[in-house]
Amino acid sequence: MKNIKFLFLFLFAGALLTTSCGNDDDDDGGGDGIDCSTVKFSTDIQPIVESSCAIAGCHNAGSIVGDYTSYAGLEDRAKDGTMETSVITDKTMPKSGSLSQDQLDKFKCWLDAGAPNN
Repeated sequence: MKNIKFLFLFLFAGALLTTSCGNDDDDDGGGDGIDCSTVKFSTDIQPIVESSCAIAGCHNAGSIVGDYTSYAGLEDRAKDGTMETSVITDKTMPKSGSLSQDQLDKFKCWLDAGAPNN
């Protein structure tokens, strides 16, 4: 019985140490190497959207689920939190699979900045 208590104590301590030694980022929106002040819609976000979202069968011109071929078409969803939920939090968009970590970090920076049309 003493050995079982020791084993549980050991496992609990190990679990506690591994969770407390994780990444302590304060979720400032930027990942390693991303300078949020340089992220712009025109040079960073629009190319991601064009290649992953504003494509046939998704958010292209005339789509009933939203047209992301222009800033105006995605602005409301970017500013109301819908885009952040589906792209960053749930990672359910794009349907073809989650974006790379670098792309996710850029999206997070842009959304945290208020999704400007810059």
